Amino acid sequence: TTEIYTLSLHDALPISMFKKILLSGLLGGLAMFLWEGVAHEVLPLGETGVRGLDNEAAVVAALKENIKEPGLYFFPGGEMLKPGLSAAQKEAATKKAAEQFRAGPAGIMVVHPEGLDAMSPWHFAHQALFDVAVMLLAAFLLSRALSLTSFGGRLLFVTLIGLVPTLSAELPYWNWYGFPTAYIMSQGLIHLVGFLAGGLVAAWLVKPRKVA
Repeated sequence: TTEIYTLSLHDALPISMFKKILLSGLLGGLAMFLWEGVAHEVLPLGETGVRGLDNEAAVVAALKENIKEPGLYFFPGGEMLKPGLSAAQKEAATKKAAEQFRAGPAGIMVVHPEGLDAMSPWHFAHQALFDVAVMLLAAFLLSRALSLTSFGGRLLFVTLIGLVPTLSAELPYWNWYGFPTAYIMSQGLIHLVGFLAGGLVAAWLVKPRKVA
């Protein structure tokens, strides 16, 4: 008898598989969260490519004086982002912004004039939920990967999903906004190892259904 591994996207999800996906999401997300903690708090990966300001007090004072609302700010060239510009005005503002970019300084920044408690328990809880959610998605996709009958194949499948945030988000930041190469490489490694950690759980629990 030849065993065939098959499961169509239209098949109902068996209760046993549903439970394994949930468990994989919870445990795999926890594994990813713990790795991220190590990467940022123990290893230098989380700070790679990030620098402090040489004259921080003066810069912070200028930000407080000139920025009153929290948001994502892009400079120079803010003129081209103003609403209500005509096509000709937009073109002129964009051309001027390109010249200003070449002259420098240029960049993007997220500013919270009222301050931000970045290390609150809620931030950690949110990150843990994000990690669980992404591992739930990875486990679900793995359950539909019909040909992956070996542990190694399933582990590789989930680990390679870790390339997606780097390719779709981190590299565009490097390309368009000049994010430091070291920062991008470090974040890419954090993503990849995080999915490897979560993938160890998913590959162990989530297996394709056997049909005789």
